[in-house]
Parts: sequence; C-alpha cells; structure tokens
Amino acid sequence: MSLTYTYTQLVAVIKSYAEDLDPNFVASVDDFIAKAELRVLRDLDLELFETWSNLTISSGNRTVPKPSNTAIINDVFVRSPSEQKWLELPRRSYEYCIMYAPIESDIGVPKFYAELDGTNIYVVPTPDQAYASGNSKARATIRPTGLSSDNATSWLGDNLADLLFHGCMIEVHNFLKHPAKVKEAADMYNSLINQISREQEQGKRPKYKALNAQKEQKGADD
Repeated sequence: MSLTYTYTQLVAVIKSYAEDLDPNFVASVDDFIAKAELRVLRDLDLELFETWSNLTISSGNRTVPKPSNTAIINDVFVRSPSEQKWLELPRRSYEYCIMYAPIESDIGVPKFYAELDGTNIYVVPTPDQAYASGNSKARATIRPTGLSSDNATSWLGDNLADLLFHGCMIEVHNFLKHPAKVKEAADMYNSLINQISREQEQGKRPKYKALNAQKEQKGADD
C-alpha cells in the first residue's frame, strides 16, 4: 500500500521527527504544511491543477492580479483588441523587467511579465490600454484544498505523501535553525522531485504555446 498522510497523521509525524513541543513550534506546524504544499505545486508541473483563466490588465498599471487561489502562473498571453492577435509574454525576473522598462510613464503593449508576490504579477512596459477579460489570459496552477484541521485529506497527502513530508521537513529544520538537517531534507526532496519529473515527462501532453493557432483561438474566445 502506498504511503498517504491525513492532516492528523502528518502533524503527528512532524512533531515526532522534530522532537520539539515548544508552543511556538506547535503553532507553526500548519504553516510548515502550507509552505510545503506550495513548494510542491511550484516545483512540479501538475497538469491536474492547471487551468486557463482571464486576467484583468488595467491601462497604466503594471501590477496585475493573479486568478484567485493561484500557486504559480505558467504562461501569460495578451491580445490587442485592434489586431486580434495573441502575444505570449515570456516570464522574466522582476529585476529584468524594471531594467527593460525603467520609466513607468512609457507605455506600450506588454512584452514581459514577472512574479511580483503571492497575489500579483508585474508586466512591462506599462500597458497602453486595458486588456480586460477576453483579451488577456493566463495558464495557471491552482492550489487544491490543502491539509488542515478542517480538511483531513488532500490530493497531495494521498498521492505525493513522501514528497510532502520532506517539504515539511525543510520548513521544520529552517524553523529550528538546523542547516545540516535542512540540507538533508532538501536533498531527499530534490531527489524525489527529479524522479517524479522524469515520470511526468514520459506521458506529458504538449503544452499550448501557440495561442494564435486556429484550433486554440476558438478555446481562447470561449
């Protein structure tokens, strides 16, 4: 039988491995689990949780809200209402974006985006017009319901329990300031990530990269 973790089981094993019942530690266990879940979702390209969502890009505003409950943005596309042509915005670092377009008053069709924070992305140059729903889209990985006192089971706990556990251990040992154990947990975690990623690549469908293609244009307009 494959390894699984319910919320209660994972909390218990975290406490057991950490051997620390300090109130501050105990109060942080849910945060360890949430951070580990987000780490897994960002490190693995889990198509099960992918969705296409509309974005709302406002004229003159580089900050664009992510779709609700987003773990990570994978692709961003905009379409000029006048040209009716989809353009992909390559992902870059925030530093790259502000160096590429340092003057916020200079406007144009967005060409790049960066992760800004947990709820926003950052586009450059400053949008020359509004790219509202239907003219801006993102392929995003959405956060599934995680383990908590209100949710006993989860997809990650049922299917990637060992990876989730080692992700939790990274957070635990960071909290306890045990750098050697952080490295040990990270090595185990990364080994599992590499193994799972190889398995994914063997059966992965092609990504939708050319949103201008006719068969994809219809889906974008739905």
